[in-house]
Amino acid sequence: MRLKYSKEDYIIAFFILLGLLYPLFTALLIFLEDVKEKREELEQIRAFYGFLLGLEDCRKERAEELALLMSEELSKDMGGAEGLLKTCQSYRKAYAGVRAEERFIKEGELKVELLRKEKGMTNRLVSLHIRYSKGEEGIRVKSLEYEKGS
Repeated sequence: MRLKYSKEDYIIAFFILLGLLYPLFTALLIFLEDVKEKREELEQIRAFYGFLLGLEDCRKERAEELALLMSEELSKDMGGAEGLLKTCQSYRKAYAGVRAEERFIKEGELKVELLRKEKGMTNRLVSLHIRYSKGEEGIRVKSLEYEKGS
């Protein structure tokens, strides 16, 4: 016994299936949007600490651009874009040929370590603890804490 379905049956089945899967599609779209926002947030923080630790070229234009990510208090403590540029230049000279390793502590806190591998041993040179928050105007780096490595 063979069943034959008409075109109308296939169309109805398609719309029923679409109606049942609609919440799944909506949840997937919302999840992907959240992942995209978090990725952009992380890229901004990486750009900031990469510049601060001298892992990229130290240019004045870039310093002015990244100084906008700092909170007012941190900007005042560091000396604004000029202080950020000087910090970048000093780290670039002192720690050439290092790599950065990052770890998330919790939401809004990131720990970055500068590591150098010499003679088969990995030395931790500097550890940077970054606290940041996400507001309406974007990411704001609230505080930086340095720790000398071993």
